[in-house]
Amino acid sequence: MLTYRIRPRVLRLEGDKAPSFPARVTVRCHFSPLQPFGSGIDGGRTARRSSPASAYFDANTGQHSIVSRPPLEPLDATWDSDSQRFSFCGAVLSHEREIASLEELSGLIESLYFVLPPLLSAQFADPPIIRRVDGTINDTPFRWELAEWRMAFDVTTTEEQERRAIDAIEHLFVLMPPERRRVVAALHYLHVAARLERVESSPGEFLAEALLNYSKVLEVLFPPQGSGLTRDAARAGLGRLGFDEIAIERDFIPAMALRNEIDVGHVDLSLFKAEHLVVLHRYVGRAEHVFRKLLQVVLARLADGTFTIEPWEHEPLKPKVVRMIERLRASLDTLPAEEAG
Repeated sequence: MLTYRIRPRVLRLEGDKAPSFPARVTVRCHFSPLQPFGSGIDGGRTARRSSPASAYFDANTGQHSIVSRPPLEPLDATWDSDSQRFSFCGAVLSHEREIASLEELSGLIESLYFVLPPLLSAQFADPPIIRRVDGTINDTPFRWELAEWRMAFDVTTTEEQERRAIDAIEHLFVLMPPERRRVVAALHYLHVAARLERVESSPGEFLAEALLNYSKVLEVLFPPQGSGLTRDAARAGLGRLGFDEIAIERDFIPAMALRNEIDVGHVDLSLFKAEHLVVLHRYVGRAEHVFRKLLQVVLARLADGTFTIEPWEHEPLKPKVVRMIERLRASLDTLPAEEAG
């Protein structure tokens, strides 16, 4: 469930004095977007009842939002028990309780960080995220931050970017024959995977979905023949492109294996050891780069005529797919008019 999201984090304490335990702690979770919490106007789909509002629609992107004037007032809500308190002040949730150790505090923070946003998403129209976590241990301030991170950049020049842009235009003509639709699909899956990684709010938020798309790149480029074994088909196709066995097994086949076995294409509630997660995160951290190189090789080899792709042939929808769509249509037709859309 959280296989690709759990990353090493640390409690960074301010000051020179180490806190003593047991201690009274306050954990503050800072949520975003602000609008559903009444802490600001930053777009979204939450409007104040019985207030004038302006709706905005971007005909280019299809995105829409609404702003009430006046907006919601900042949330001011508290849940109390004998041992702990939860209180919302706008977009900040404060949780107060007694903690026995730093380890217990770390576990508490992880629970709030990973569980509260989904719980609020079941209530709010705008799915919230937690931008940061801080608080106090007795009187000692702390921040909960990533213990390590990886940054990847592409160092280039204007001339190199111009060459890449023109290459993309030239490849447009390479892809024009309808039978090369497989390559168009592979490029689409790569684009979706890269976009998912750019819009995530924390490391690994959408990595499972990105891995699914990397696996689709291989499945669509190298369809199985005869045996129906997709990984063997991918191995053979990658070999024809000039990739050696080490690179194939290290860079590409794991995407298909992870898609089938570890929390991507199927539900997985397993608890992995930290050393296992390090290996998984190390692989997915390289995936975008190696799959981009793969598509660059495919396009170049198609352009110079040294590689052929399994032709795509148009087939009519299977009868069972048509029946499924018709059942869905009939179900949707039972909706009341105000929900029909």
